Amino acid sequence: MTEDVNPDDPRPTGHFGRFRANTWHYIPPELARSISLGPATDGEPGDDWVLTYTPERREPEDREKVLVRLTPRALQELYIETKDLSPDARQAGHTAECDLCGDSVELDKAIPNKREEPVHRRCYVDAYGGPVWLEDY
Repeated sequence: MTEDVNPDDPRPTGHFGRFRANTWHYIPPELARSISLGPATDGEPGDDWVLTYTPERREPEDREKVLVRLTPRALQELYIETKDLSPDARQAGHTAECDLCGDSVELDKAIPNKREEPVHRRCYVDAYGGPVWLEDY
């Protein structure tokens, strides 16, 4: 599969339709060592961290390092999403942030809110009302 990656359009065909409009990056094996994760400042408790990587581009001179700032909450969410998971499960996109409460919600148990964002069923009932059985599903 990785041999078929187009560096100018790395989103897998037919996959991740929800993120179709987002910018996708591809990191080939020879650039994998460009990935780093570490404190943004002096490493004091509660400091933000930075995830950096250099994505593939058709022209090597077009490569530009990408920096992603991770707050302590984002770093914790990244840890929660990846710990004790198989590589297949990590890539499944199995949870999202509940649009109403901000906690993680399993996508197979989520329902869309009025803005078509995933939410917990209990959060939907709290925000918009609904049958009691919807909360327990």
